[in-house]
Amino acid sequence: MKRLPSRVLAALLISFLALTSSAQQVTPLEKKAAAVRRKAETLSPHAHISVLRIHAAEEYGDFVSCGREDFTFYDVDGKAEVTLKYADVRKIKDGYGGYNSIQGRHTDRTKAVLVGVAVMAALGAAIAAAASAKN
Repeated sequence: MKRLPSRVLAALLISFLALTSSAQQVTPLEKKAAAVRRKAETLSPHAHISVLRIHAAEEYGDFVSCGREDFTFYDVDGKAEVTLKYADVRKIKDGYGGYNSIQGRHTDRTKAVLVGVAVMAALGAAIAAAASAKN
């Protein structure tokens, strides 16, 4: 009869231990979030980065630190530290890109080059059409 209370107590302790250990486990990151985390872990402090967020504009800044679920960088355009979760970020790129002095903000050079090429192609097509119409 003395063994029954000790066995019940032991069973309760084991079940509580199992519950607390499963509650402390960190859920694994998704595939894209894990890739962003791996990239953040390779960066050194004060590295220039471009952050492509999901459903938001690209941001430019200096890398500060990374943690288990998020990372922090200093936004050079907004002049504030920003902490983002890995799941909210599509990609981290090296470097700032270009600087638009009219807007006073950093911009993506690739996007500017593509827009410039498209405008030049449209002008070339218009000039070619006008020249062929004269003949």
